[in-house]
Order: sequence, then structure tokens, then C-alpha cells
Amino acid sequence: MRVALMTEYHHIGGGESNLLNLCEELSKSIEIVLFCDGAVYQKASELGIACRKSDLSGKKWLRFIPFLSFPADLRKELKNFDVVHSYSLNVLSRLAFLGRPVIWTTHGFWERPFGLRAKIINLIVDKVVAVSTDVHDICRFSSDKLSKIFLGTKMKGTQGQKRKIDPRNITISCIGRFQRIKGQDLLLSALIDMAKERRDINMKLHFVGGVNSDKKEDIDFHGELLSIVQTEKYENLEVVFDGFQADISSFLTESDFIVVPSRYESFSMVAIEALAYGKAVICPNIGGPKDIINAENIGILFTPEDSTALKKSILEMIENFEMFDPEQARIRAEDFSIVRQAREHLTIYQEACNE
Repeated sequence: MRVALMTEYHHIGGGESNLLNLCEELSKSIEIVLFCDGAVYQKASELGIACRKSDLSGKKWLRFIPFLSFPADLRKELKNFDVVHSYSLNVLSRLAFLGRPVIWTTHGFWERPFGLRAKIINLIVDKVVAVSTDVHDICRFSSDKLSKIFLGTKMKGTQGQKRKIDPRNITISCIGRFQRIKGQDLLLSALIDMAKERRDINMKLHFVGGVNSDKKEDIDFHGELLSIVQTEKYENLEVVFDGFQADISSFLTESDFIVVPSRYESFSMVAIEALAYGKAVICPNIGGPKDIINAENIGILFTPEDSTALKKSILEMIENFEMFDPEQARIRAEDFSIVRQAREHLTIYQEACNE
């Protein structure tokens, strides 16, 4: 079987990292070619993934109306594949009437997989894959067309003894690109309040992630955070901006726990990667984290968009850290392995070919 996977995104975030890992795993059993550009193409080439340099970016929808295009060379090449799998919305406008099974992975509400847009998408694709229960529940496709496949990770931390923390000296990492939806401002606000109220706790926060240089709103948001850190200084709070890191394993290893402060997460790759390293996670009680954090001994869910609730969850984690079980965290992460994700995709591909 030959499968073409396609993405419009040039920068590497959680979804793109997952796509690269999925391509690596799938290529062990079928022929995979990834159509991509930018940093994704560069990383795919480094990993030895078969890829085609293809700029698929650009907004291709006006509400529910797609701007259909029929690039002859691209469509001719895609005819040589058994399945075409789009990992992003705007690619679909190039795949109408392709004459090959088309699969689309939807990552969140912003893609609007419902209403009139869903009716149009339904005419283009043969299968839709939702990345979490939350995304699955907002989709409006027939049950025979819609599937839910959780994202997966290949990361595994070293197994060791249960770690104790020093409640007076805490290291926290927040990993993800700088976007307002990612909630880095909420975490910063929570820790500033803690620094004022709890002088007995010394905190170090690592912000690990880059900024999309093509999006002014992301650049401005990053600038706001830098300004706050420069303006509000406290002896017991150190904030470090580490930038984009291709390898986050050292931050997972060295942090006492990981915080995902997002206003919304359709899934949360960071959460499952942290669990794979046996780390406790604090996540918003919305979207994908509700699928992932299923027990109190692996993490805490807080009310989203509420810095006070986040502060209380961080204090709860510090004060009750002995409740956390790193081995149970690793076991839970196994439910979200890249091997499982690839296996479930192979089933979808086969179904699409047989219909």
C-alpha cells in the first residue's frame, strides 16, 4: 500500500511532530510519502522520511465555501497512491474529485467540522479522523465515515525510583509554541501571585517553545510575556525563555512537574510526553486532557482560563506530591503510543481502500 500524507504547516508544533512520528512508524509496514514544506520538510528529510517539497499553505475556505484548485502535477502524482491523507484543512481544496480515497484528520473546533462546512467536506473525503473525544463530538459526519484516533508518542523516559521534590524549590516547565490559546499568560499570572503570597517557595519556570514569525498576534503575545517578566521581578520567581527545542527530553527529566496552561487543547502531545517520562501533569479540564488525565495519581485538571484555579492546582501538586505515581503515569502513556496510533491508521486505510 502507498499512502500520501499532506500538511499545509511549515512550522513544527505538537501536531507536526506527531505527523513526523506517525510517518516514521507507518513506513515500517507500508510505503509513505509526506508532502510538506519549511521546517517540516527539513526535519522529515533529516529523519529519512520519503517526502516531496510542496507548499500547501494558504487559506482555502471562505466560511463553508472552499476555493477549489486542481494543480495538475500534484494531482497526477497523487493518482499513484492508494490513499491520500490530509493532516490539515486547507489541503482538502486541492483533493476534490481526486478519484482516490481521501482521509482527513481534524484537530479542533477552529477547523469547523460541522454545519455547512461539514456537508462540503463530506463530498471531498471518504474518512474523517478526530484526535480526541471532544473533537469527535463536535464533528457532523456519519458514523461510518467518522473515527476517533488519539495521537501517539514514541517518547519513553527511563524507569527509576519514585522521585521526591523539595517543596521549597520547584522547577516547572511549560512546553509549546507561544499563542494566546496556549495560556502561557495564565501560568505566568498564577506564579506571580504565588511569588507574592508564598515567599517560602522558590520557583523556576521554563517556557520552552518558539514563535511563529508569520503571525503578528503570536509575536505580540510573546512580547507581552517578556514585558511582564522584565517589569515584575521577584526574588523567589525565575522565568527562563528557552526558545524552540527540537529535543525536550532534558526539560521533562529535570522538571518537578509539567504545566499545560492552555485555554483549549484539542489533544495535548505535551501531556502524554510528560506522562511517558513519569512526570505529573497539570492540564485544563477541557478537550483532549480530559481523555488523557484519568486518575488523580497522574495529574490534576483545573478550570480552564482561570489563573486562580491554576494557582491552586500548582499548590496542590506541591503540597500533595507524594500522591503522584510515576509508574502509573508511564503505564497511562502506553495507551497513547505511536505504535497504537499507526496500527489504527492502517485499519482506516484498509477500510477506505475496500469501500
